[in-house]
Amino acid sequence: MMAARRWPVRVVRRCLRPVWQGLVACGGVYLAGESTRTAAQRPPLLLRPPVGHPERLRPDVPLTALERALLEEWQRAG
Repeated sequence: MMAARRWPVRVVRRCLRPVWQGLVACGGVYLAGESTRTAAQRPPLLLRPPVGHPERLRPDVPLTALERALLEEWQRAG
């Protein structure tokens, strides 16, 4: 008789709880999207090429005329 009363509890624990947890997880992904990433998980901002990169900046070499024109155009564009 005792087992006959406990079957709803077992159904909830074994079937409905995992379904509910899955729906909560899907809703969290759908609503939060990428905003759940912490600052430690985000990729770092690249302000300049990494050390040893072939396109590294050389502060001792002045810009060419073309590079200056491109820089001015880029700065005007905002």
